[in-house]
Amino acid sequence: MSSRVPPTVDEMLARGFEGFEGGLEQRVRELADREEIRELIARYAQHVVRRRSMAHMFTPDGTLIVRMPGLPVHEARGHAALDKLFQGAVASPALSMPAVHNIAIQVNGDEATATSWIELHVSNDAHPDGHVFAGCGTYDDRLRRENGRWKFVQRDANVRIVGAVQRTKPIVGD
Repeated sequence: MSSRVPPTVDEMLARGFEGFEGGLEQRVRELADREEIRELIARYAQHVVRRRSMAHMFTPDGTLIVRMPGLPVHEARGHAALDKLFQGAVASPALSMPAVHNIAIQVNGDEATATSWIELHVSNDAHPDGHVFAGCGTYDDRLRRENGRWKFVQRDANVRIVGAVQRTKPIVGD
């Protein structure tokens, strides 16, 4: 394992995967860390779909940055600001369905860097035209283990492409 966490996702990806180092115990620890981080990323997406706050998934000083084409960058820092941001999403009639994949993770002790791709489908039946769109982009994450659990220190959501989707009558269960 390298002596420091790469400060950016670009640096992590440029270095490539260096494999697992150390003895069996160290390798198992890194595999467990990677799986816990994957689980955190997946549960974040599950909370989005179920319209629940994700503030508890961040460190107390954690930051979410959202970048969307044509819109100002939005940033929320700390649990109170994150809860406020997420409560706005919870109250929205729009249904968001994120699909997260192609996850790459670099772990170094109690800190990690991760990146993943997101495909986002949003439908808002309360909007006159249904306001259906799809987008895709990346999450670039910095994480830290606190009290034995991985948390987001910074989650940078970069929505790179957004497009309208042809409106059809959805078949939606509860």
